[in-house]
Amino acid sequence: MASHLQNPLPLPPLNDLTCIVTGSTSGIGQEMARQLAEAGAHVVMAVRNPKAAHELINQWSASWRGLPLNIEVMELDLLSLDSVVAFANSWNARLGPLHVLINNAGIFSIGEPQKFSKNGYEEHMQVNHLAPALLSVLLLPSLIRGSPSRIINVNS
Repeated sequence: MASHLQNPLPLPPLNDLTCIVTGSTSGIGQEMARQLAEAGAHVVMAVRNPKAAHELINQWSASWRGLPLNIEVMELDLLSLDSVVAFANSWNARLGPLHVLINNAGIFSIGEPQKFSKNGYEEHMQVNHLAPALLSVLLLPSLIRGSPSRIINVNS
C-alpha cells in the first residue's frame, strides 16, 4: 500500500527545532541525528564517545549538499548518573528551548554475566530506563521553554 512513498520519507523543514539525541553514534540514533540535521534542526548528539560523533559529523558534512549542518556534540554517559546530572545542568544553563528529546541510547547483553553500574544499579536497568527517566525530568525546564515539546523513548 505504501510502495509509492519515497524511502526514506523526507522530513519537513525543521529549522526552528532543537533536538537532543542520545546514543547517536550508531544504529537508529545515528540515522535520526543525520536526518534531523539534514532537515535543518539543531541537533545535539549526546554521546559517550565525542570523537566518534565528530567523525560522523565530518562524514555527513562532506557528503551533504545543502546548508551547513547545525550539529553539536555533548558528552553523556548513561552508566553514570553524575554524568546525566552534569549534562542536564550544562544544557539547562543555556536557558534555551528544547523541542525534542530522543532517549535512544541503550545496551543489550544477553548471555553475559550481570553487571552493576557505579551507582549500584544493574547496567541494563540504568542505561535503558533509569538514566533516560532522570534525563527527561532534569531537562523539563528546557522542554517547557520549547513547548510544545516532545520526549521520545526508544527501547527494546
